[in-house]
Amino acid sequence: MANPVKSVLARGGAVVGTMLGEMASPGTCRIVREAGYDFVIFDTEHHWPGLETLAWLLRSARDIGLQAYVRAPGFRGQWPARYLDLGCNGLIFPHVETAEQAQAIVDQVKFPPMGKRGLGTNIAHDDYAAKPAAEFTRDRNADTFVALQIETALGLENREAIFATEGVDAVFIGPNDLALSLGLPGQLDHPTVVQAIEDIFASAQAAGVAPGMHAFDVEMALRYLDSGCRFLCFASEVSLFIRASREALGRLRAHDALGEGVSS
Repeated sequence: MANPVKSVLARGGAVVGTMLGEMASPGTCRIVREAGYDFVIFDTEHHWPGLETLAWLLRSARDIGLQAYVRAPGFRGQWPARYLDLGCNGLIFPHVETAEQAQAIVDQVKFPPMGKRGLGTNIAHDDYAAKPAAEFTRDRNADTFVALQIETALGLENREAIFATEGVDAVFIGPNDLALSLGLPGQLDHPTVVQAIEDIFASAQAAGVAPGMHAFDVEMALRYLDSGCRFLCFASEVSLFIRASREALGRLRAHDALGEGVSS
């Protein structure tokens, strides 16, 4: 089955998912699908899930048809290919700064002749039923989603060469790290940061790469959808829980029966 996220992006459409790093229960993937997201990103760059945890999260996602991506902790070593062997539909790579790094990523996650990934069979990514190698590797090369994070000044400078790398589907901007690298920590609305994001979007669109963004609230998400974002990651389970709880508790604690609470 063709990757539905890639299909939507190829038609010029947009998709929205969310990022999870702390929530890892047997119901996680069904909760994400029930909420209405198009995909989920499991974050292993800044969060704790290991291979065993990801193995059954990814199995759950495959069983219900939810697109599941992993943000790998880096683009070196065997991590990316192992996540693909576990059955993820694609990968998000942080801190990509050069075309050489982009090519090394593609080499790791695509089978020959497009890349150098090794083939394992009768494992999670082929649903434990080995298929003809030529057909399987061709289909996986076409369906595996690759997003590169541009989140440093050097990556910004080299963006056009990075986007020219065959096999790159989307750019995924990490606004916090981008602002930090530009000497503007936490200033996501600073004109320099906003201009950098718009420049990345424009270069991606020109190269046929889907512009992507991690947005932390609805207003930010809408602003960048208007600017051309098509691969949108909205918030995370931690931020959504805290924000929704604070809003609700603000109203509840206004009632005389509750007051300020025991932690005040």
